[in-house]
Amino acid sequence: MYNFGLLFIEIKYIIMKSTLIFTTLVFAFYININAQTEGSIVYSETFKLDLQIEGMDDSMKEMIPQSQTVKRELFFGNNQSVFKTQKGEGVDDVDISSDDGSFEIVIMIDDAVDNILYKNMKEKAIIHQKGIMGKPFLVIDDLKRIKWKITPEKVKYLGYECQKAVLETNDVFVIAWFTSQIPVQVGPSDYHGLPGAILMVNVNDGEVEFKATKVDLRTLDENMLQAPKKGKEITEEEYQSIQKEKESEMTQMHGRRERKEIRN
Repeated sequence: MYNFGLLFIEIKYIIMKSTLIFTTLVFAFYININAQTEGSIVYSETFKLDLQIEGMDDSMKEMIPQSQTVKRELFFGNNQSVFKTQKGEGVDDVDISSDDGSFEIVIMIDDAVDNILYKNMKEKAIIHQKGIMGKPFLVIDDLKRIKWKITPEKVKYLGYECQKAVLETNDVFVIAWFTSQIPVQVGPSDYHGLPGAILMVNVNDGEVEFKATKVDLRTLDENMLQAPKKGKEITEEEYQSIQKEKESEMTQMHGRRERKEIRN
C-alpha cells in the first residue's frame, strides 16, 4: 500500500507539473497574440548639413549649422501607418549670401503643404502627400519589400529589447533597430518590413538619424489613419521631373544658388 501511495503521489505531481507548464505556455501565447499593435511613436529626426561649396570662406562655413533636428510622429494600426511632422515642430530656414553676391546658400523647409506618408501593408500601397513651392501632390507608389539582413545583435532602448537589421545597396547603408515586442512591420519615413516596430534608424553613418523618443500604445481614432487626399495624383518619377523643372526655373530667376530643401 505504501509503495502504491508513493507511486500515486509521484504520478499526480508529474501530471500537475505538466498541466502547469501547458497552462503557462497557453497564457504566454495568449499574451503574444493580444500584444498591442496600435498606437503612435514620436521620433527625433536629425540630418547633417554637410555642404561643400567651392569659394566659401571659413566665416561663412561657421554660419551654417552642422545639422537640423525635427520631431516626426508615426501612427499605426489595422495594417496601416501615417508618418508626418509633429504639430508645432519644424526647422528654421537658413539664407546666407557671399559678400560679392556671387552665390547664395539657401536651406529651407517647404512647409506650405503638409508632408504625410501613408502606407497600407495589406494592399501594399503608398500615398505620399508632398508639395513643390506650395502646390500639393499625391505621389502613388507600391509598398516595396526591403531586403533587410537581421543580425543577432541586441540592445535595450526605451525599455524595449531591440534587434539590429542592416540594409546595404550601392549608395546607401542603413542600420535599423526593431522590437518584436511591438509586432507590427512599421517604421519612420521609408523604412518598414521588419518583424517589429523600428525604433532607431541610422543612414550612411549619421547622414540621417531617426530615434524614437516616446512610444504610446493605445487605440487610435479612425481619422488618425486616413490616407491624405490633397493634391493631384502622380507617380514618383513625375514628381521628380516637376521638382527638377521648378529648380531650374529658380536658378534662371535668381542665378547660381546652392540649394538644400528639407521636406516638412
